[in-house]
Amino acid sequence: MTGRDFNTAVPIEEFVERYACGVPNWQIDRPQPEVRRLIEAGKFESPVLDVGCGAGDNAVELARSGYRVLGIDPVPEALRRAREKTGQAGLASPPEFLEANALELGLSGLEAETVLDSAVFHIFSDADQKIYVRGLETVLSPGGRLHLISFSELETREPGPRRLTLEQIRRPFASGWEMEEAVRCRYEDLSRPDGAHAWRVTFRRS
Repeated sequence: MTGRDFNTAVPIEEFVERYACGVPNWQIDRPQPEVRRLIEAGKFESPVLDVGCGAGDNAVELARSGYRVLGIDPVPEALRRAREKTGQAGLASPPEFLEANALELGLSGLEAETVLDSAVFHIFSDADQKIYVRGLETVLSPGGRLHLISFSELETREPGPRRLTLEQIRRPFASGWEMEEAVRCRYEDLSRPDGAHAWRVTFRRS
């Protein structure tokens, strides 16, 4: 995947291929530091939906911290790794995992008080972002929160996904959402030892 300005969402087949080739660069085998910070600040409420959970590191950390967690991902190999890690963690209340597409949340019947999106939103085109946000509105309770981590416009290194300004992130959430916090941060990635420039944004559903 490159840093191109996508006209369509990144195909699921690209993620399937990356997992088939070994360890994709976003699988760091530990939770993202920004997710840890949110947990330490008490910013989650159960049930938590981890969208695009990948190999499950954020979901496992949330469950270890006492939250009820469901992770979804469209890649079977990612979910296999997530379930394997969950088994190794020996948690009393482990996260659950479900094969599902983030662009089909509106059909999922899922419910959540908090949604975590760690590096998913930025793979979508403008049109698919709108579909995604409509889906989020069906699963997230009124007053619930979305924590979103996205590569920012400051990141120039290749390869990588689309990079977004804060305004580009806010635009699809203009109606029915309140932006509570926006923080410049780093997204850990195997190809970027010092982390990629990112935004961490929290939206509250009206």
